[in-house]
Amino acid sequence: MRVAIVGAGVAGLVAARRLAQFGHEVLVLEAADAPGGMIQPANLGNLQIDIGAEAFAVRGGAVAELVDELGLTGELVEPRALGSWGYQDGEAYAQPKGGLLGLPPGPEAAGLEAAVGPEGVAAVAHEALLDPRIGADAANLADLVRARYGERILHRLVAPVTRGVYSLDPELVRVDALLPGVLEQLREHGSLGAVVRDRRAAASPGALVRSVRGGMHRLVAALVADCERLGVAFEYGTRLRQLDELPEHDAAVITVPPSDGFPYLGDVRAGRSVQSEVVALLLDAPVLDAHPRGTGLLVAPSASGTDPVRAKALTHVTAKWPWLDEATGPGRHVVRLSYANPDDASLQRALADASALLGSPLAAEQLVDHARQLWHMPPPPARIGAANARAKLQDAVADLPPNIRCIGTWIAGTGLASVVPDANRVVQQLQNVD
Repeated sequence: MRVAIVGAGVAGLVAARRLAQFGHEVLVLEAADAPGGMIQPANLGNLQIDIGAEAFAVRGGAVAELVDELGLTGELVEPRALGSWGYQDGEAYAQPKGGLLGLPPGPEAAGLEAAVGPEGVAAVAHEALLDPRIGADAANLADLVRARYGERILHRLVAPVTRGVYSLDPELVRVDALLPGVLEQLREHGSLGAVVRDRRAAASPGALVRSVRGGMHRLVAALVADCERLGVAFEYGTRLRQLDELPEHDAAVITVPPSDGFPYLGDVRAGRSVQSEVVALLLDAPVLDAHPRGTGLLVAPSASGTDPVRAKALTHVTAKWPWLDEATGPGRHVVRLSYANPDDASLQRALADASALLGSPLAAEQLVDHARQLWHMPPPPARIGAANARAKLQDAVADLPPNIRCIGTWIAGTGLASVVPDANRVVQQLQNVD
């Protein structure tokens, strides 16, 4: 069977490799000039870092199995357990220990008072005494947290996580999207703090994410190399407008969302993409050897509206990943800043934001090198209304001919832990097509 795959992100590469292993003739068409999708390398000095996704969630085990098949098992690494920080209006504070999505496990949580003050601790203690029905009809995550804890916990602990990690304000987050089943558990356990403690106790030991020594782009390189070994052909710089532009094939796997430029699902579209720009800085800054803000900071919305910091998050990459710390050497550090508004992502702004967030003045002459990358990401699946939009997409995909299948983040969910098993599942379905 001849199979055309549209898109050379990880989903497309996983599908191509698996189909080739089954003996099919595979051609991968990619609009960009390189594979990898949201996993891309960038050069900083003599270093190569990840400028996109830098880790994968360990849940499910599908990514670890893929890593093992590619011979990279010995190269898996975990982040340092230094903890993350929050930042609001010029104040940096360590996030309390043992939380979940910013929600604290209880008033005794280590670091809670330093983060939210005595009034915040009192609010957390009071939450345990509330009727479990309070907040149970919350329309969004902000309403739930506000009803149970009040504004301070919402803005200081929860909002930085949803904004920095999921690119959404809490008012736009479906409760069951990031905390599935939490309202039912609230009724069962009596408080959100008890739910957090229960979920943390049930979690697997060890880090929730891992990466590959040298960067996640090594995983892409290994996938491409194995695909080429199996006879997969690649064509870069190929952008399709219609399905009938596909080369002669018996089946197709599409990894890109339907859009006005490629309306292969008729009138159904995947929705407006979300822009985010990443600015990576290589700094000669021995003062950062002490990792003053752990592995990085998530920025809370300004209460005063006057804070000049525009970054939504900063990752201290050399603090987070020991392999990169070793590669840069003493005194040199890599930090990555994320911006929701690319207009804010100037090099001068990034240096000023890094100075404020890390609590250390960083001069222009300390900047050794930098890299920038603008990303257009699928609409966040946790956003209110996203579930209905995704259901429409799934219905439209189900109406496609059986020899045309769709995979990728836009339909499978966010992250490799969702994308990889979904690609394997779709390949198995194609195996059963006559």
